[in-house]
This record gives sequence, structure tokens and C-alpha cells, in this order.
Amino acid sequence: MRKKSKKQLEKDRQIGEIKKNLPPVCEICGKNTQGDLAHLLPKSVYPEHYTNPLNLVRLCRYCHDQYDSSINFRVLQTKLYERVKSFDERGAFRYFGK
Repeated sequence: MRKKSKKQLEKDRQIGEIKKNLPPVCEICGKNTQGDLAHLLPKSVYPEHYTNPLNLVRLCRYCHDQYDSSINFRVLQTKLYERVKSFDERGAFRYFGK
């Protein structure tokens, strides 16, 4: 197993704090869940938003899978689009296809 850098350990700590402070419900369907922490703009494409609290939400497994794999599903998520648009208008347009 590869050892994590100090920088990555700090990012992991920040992510843990953000997750701890999120309500235990899916941001999309409202179902109670301790579920996944989701990056609204993917960290692989938008690493600058990796630890941005506005880019992180809790999603149930079903909504997370749909969100990641379907532009048609994302287009319906107006509230999340507006949230992303508040910190990265270009990214919101690109990722939500609006």
C-alpha cells in the first residue's frame, strides 16, 4: 500500500470534517442515508474543487450512480446546478449540460 502525502492527508481530513457536518439525508431524494459523499463537479476534472464544501453533498447509492452516469438525470437537478453555478459557472454549464 502506498503511503499518503501530508497534502493528501490534509485533504482527507478536510473531507472528513465536511462529511461529518452534512445532514444524513440524500441531497436529491431526501432518503435517510449515511451514504456516499459526492463531488458535484468530479474531482478528476475539477481538482480545484476537491475540498470545496459547496461541491460536496451526501447522496444515497442509487442517486450517486445516476448522477455520475446520466447527463439526463443531472439536468433534472436544478438545485444542484444552481449550487455549482454559485462557485463555478463554466463548470456547471459544462457538467449539467445547460
